[in-house]
Amino acid sequence: MSAQTDISITQVLKSSGFLSAASEDVVPRIAGIASLIHYNRGDLIFAEGVSCQGMYIVGKGAVKIYKIGPDGREHVIHVAEPGDCFGEAAMFLGQGYPAYAAAVKNSDLVFLRKTPFLELLEKESDLCFKLLGAMSIWSHRLVSKLELLTLRDTSSRLAGYLLSKANAADGLIKLEIPKQTLAAQLDMASETLSRLLNRFEAQGLIEVNGREIRIIDSTGLTELEEME
Repeated sequence: MSAQTDISITQVLKSSGFLSAASEDVVPRIAGIASLIHYNRGDLIFAEGVSCQGMYIVGKGAVKIYKIGPDGREHVIHVAEPGDCFGEAAMFLGQGYPAYAAAVKNSDLVFLRKTPFLELLEKESDLCFKLLGAMSIWSHRLVSKLELLTLRDTSSRLAGYLLSKANAADGLIKLEIPKQTLAAQLDMASETLSRLLNRFEAQGLIEVNGREIRIIDSTGLTELEEME
């Protein structure tokens, strides 16, 4: 873990879905109590049950949120990517972290320490209301993501993921996380993900080149995404 990064706190906050609905005056006030921390791939950010020290927003890289089962296996609940936040529920509820968090690649995170952040909210009632509005929009996005995982089959989930990550200009997707982690995020086995990618490519929907995937037939993927 290191404090040396090449991005700014303000830049990360402005790109955060957590603050997507916040007004312009909110970001500088939060930035004043935040710190920017670098984690190397594999670094543990926090462990399940540990007292919550604050919340995080991903600036660069990716962080897996996971549980460890009785058999010692990891079960990935979510992968936080740039713009995503994690640890906020534990901070607002006053509880310990409900899961483990670890960097799956070199990552730059904005850390909002619990005490100064809550003190700021106590002093600035208008900031509380603006933040509640931002959190409401963010929660809707999370509900949509939960629907993706619970209501759709594996083909539909993968199609939806690819469409959401594709560059609008050329349909290119650069996987920033290992395929094993992506499979866990989409609630499927690694072998299932590989088979689906091969099937999609054989059907002329995508073109796979290592960690780069290009969408060839967005209409076909959209039809798959809409199937439950």
